Amino acid sequence: MANLEDKQAFVAWLIETITLKEKEAYWILNYLLNHDAILNRVHIVEKADKTPRGLIVSDNSETEAGLVLYKENHPFCDAQQIFHDIRMKYKEPLFLEVRFSDRDFNQQYQSVLEENPFLNAFDTISDEMFEKVLRDFEEKQYQEKLNCILDKLNHAIDSGNEEEFVYWSIEYQKEKNKSDD
Repeated sequence: MANLEDKQAFVAWLIETITLKEKEAYWILNYLLNHDAILNRVHIVEKADKTPRGLIVSDNSETEAGLVLYKENHPFCDAQQIFHDIRMKYKEPLFLEVRFSDRDFNQQYQSVLEENPFLNAFDTISDEMFEKVLRDFEEKQYQEKLNCILDKLNHAIDSGNEEEFVYWSIEYQKEKNKSDD
């Protein structure tokens, strides 16, 4: 967990350096910066929308809204409502996600980034990556099945068992035809 001084330095740097999409985001970040009790309960994470109470702040490079508070998966975009929630529920943890270009390579951001305790393994990979892994797995599974049939086919040849040879030849052709569909 990042300490208060590191969070303060990061939020101050963010306010001074990054061009945020919504001016209200600066107000909220300044409020957090000036209230140690609240900032102490802020956890800087990725995928804040997967947390019970997550605030997402974005720069101009992002296509999504620049300021969104997620409470139990319900998004709120009204800055007054977001500010009121932060001010009134200052004792509750707040999970902050900051979206800006090159954040993955920014040392200051990486130093305060915490693991999101509400993510499961599938939340951390993109849909495209998941599909690729699934396709690769299915291809590997298919190749293993073909290899197994070929082993049985070779065994039938080695043992001179014509009945097994015919059976496994047909099975091999069935599998090959499935892949052509």
